[in-house]
Amino acid sequence: MKNLWKYKDKDRFGAEDPFEAWPEWEDLLNHDGLPEVDAMDLSLLEPSELPPELIGGVLRRGHKMLVSGSSKAGKSFLMMELAVAVTEGLDWLGFSCMKGKVLYVNLEIDAASCIERIRSIYKAKGIEPKYAENLLLWNLRGFARPIDELLPHLYLRMWDEDIDAVIIDPIYKVITGDENSATDMAAFCNHFDRICQDTGASVICCHHHSKGAQGYKRTMDRASGSGVFARDPDAQLDLIQLELPKDIDGTIGNTTAWRLDGILREFPPFEPVNIWFDYPIHKVDTEGLLADAVAEGSAGSNLLKSSKRTCQKERKGRLDKSYQAMSNGKPVKISELAAHMGVTQQTIRNYIKDRENEYWCENGLVGRREKPAEEAKEA
Repeated sequence: MKNLWKYKDKDRFGAEDPFEAWPEWEDLLNHDGLPEVDAMDLSLLEPSELPPELIGGVLRRGHKMLVSGSSKAGKSFLMMELAVAVTEGLDWLGFSCMKGKVLYVNLEIDAASCIERIRSIYKAKGIEPKYAENLLLWNLRGFARPIDELLPHLYLRMWDEDIDAVIIDPIYKVITGDENSATDMAAFCNHFDRICQDTGASVICCHHHSKGAQGYKRTMDRASGSGVFARDPDAQLDLIQLELPKDIDGTIGNTTAWRLDGILREFPPFEPVNIWFDYPIHKVDTEGLLADAVAEGSAGSNLLKSSKRTCQKERKGRLDKSYQAMSNGKPVKISELAAHMGVTQQTIRNYIKDRENEYWCENGLVGRREKPAEEAKEA
């Protein structure tokens, strides 16, 4: 090692080199607090024991996740739903969650509202709070500090609690530096690495979209600020609002439609999840009503509004799926079919008018015509 010392000169280190002698440099090498270099010997080729999956197929315990979305997406409700799912060991948007202890750092709403929101989520989902004591709330509205100042206080609250996940909502309340500076945000994100490394807990942060239409952007480019926000976490999930198909727009009250997609470091990509936000909870679109919906602001959004062909394709897919789910080989009451699809009976009749060669509607019943022999053979 001392052979390196021959390179110590003013041309290489500069006139302000703080290490005037080999012992000082050696002391730095031995006490710099950084991990040692590992040789890739046979022991390292053995399968590693990976941390458990906090969110199945999405996030491991001790890793970082960013959830981004617009101001209308109900992001805080989504974060609280995740906190409840981990606390009770339930599913979240179709992803299974490990049962564990959660520290929810609430920086935006008052304490009473935070508790009421969580209570309403339990009630709306019909969940019995068996393990609610494992959901710890740290209400910091009016007391937010930059993350570097908050960190020691966070550690004190986590001391001897064996926390599995820390949820920080929202992230902008603890930002240090300029969120558009890659250098500043890289330093900022290092604090979350420290939390993961020091405590073994996952860190999950909530963030907002940048201004303007988001549909034309890639998932990783929608979050406000530097691209570091997208590159740094082990999982980035994003919610974008969907353009409702014309046949259901205006029939669903205040419910809004969203699509969740993500970029994962540890797992294969998952299929985007279509979601309804029906205050105060998010529900997965299990009926496929949003299968052909497009994101607001995307290139397909204007096409959807102006293209009759696109609307006909949507109507066909929705009618086929709903009828198949309800018919069991027999005609279906038009009233039940309309309720299942969330549209009026007149809308159903309009659908069938476009496809009279495939469906019939008589005496309050909807049935499907048999395919001609040659058509069935081709199918």
